[in-house]
Amino acid sequence: MLALEEYDRTQARLEELSQKLTTLEEERTELLLRIENFTTLRQRAFKEAFDAVNKNFQTIFAELSDGDGYLQLDDPNSPFDSGLNLVAHPKGKPVRRLASMSGGEKSLTALSFIFALQRYRPSPFYAFDEVDMFLDGANVERLAKMIKHQAQQAQFIVVSLRRPMIESAERTIGVTQARGAYTQVLGLNLQPQSASL
Repeated sequence: MLALEEYDRTQARLEELSQKLTTLEEERTELLLRIENFTTLRQRAFKEAFDAVNKNFQTIFAELSDGDGYLQLDDPNSPFDSGLNLVAHPKGKPVRRLASMSGGEKSLTALSFIFALQRYRPSPFYAFDEVDMFLDGANVERLAKMIKHQAQQAQFIVVSLRRPMIESAERTIGVTQARGAYTQVLGLNLQPQSASL
């Protein structure tokens, strides 16, 4: 008689565990579907962002260097597990990767990438410290023009010693060593004042 009672208890326990197993299997299936949906959405969002930034990069690099360049994924089928390359072709030079460029070419390429990101998802504030150091005069003028254009969407603080960059600024703050050991700070508003003021 005890065997029948034990059988009933074991049968009830088996049914309870079977229901729990069924629930766990359903939840596992639902979680796997959610993970798959999340992965698909993440890849779609990345592809959308990559394409937009790549398009911006191509446009901006052409403006800054009179050449052409693009962004390249090491493995487009697995973008989260691979690297990103900036491929640039400055005017009159063969296609090169960033690692094999001169200092000025690297600067223009990196700045093109920064501006491409800014156009895609702007930040309200940028600080550049002598980014024009390796550029020749014509490229400094192009960069100054680009910063002036981009400054319509964000504030830029640029540390520079180059005349074209300083002349294109709205305001300039100069730091110099005055007579003796004192540092002197000079501020200039370079925008023309209207006659009514």
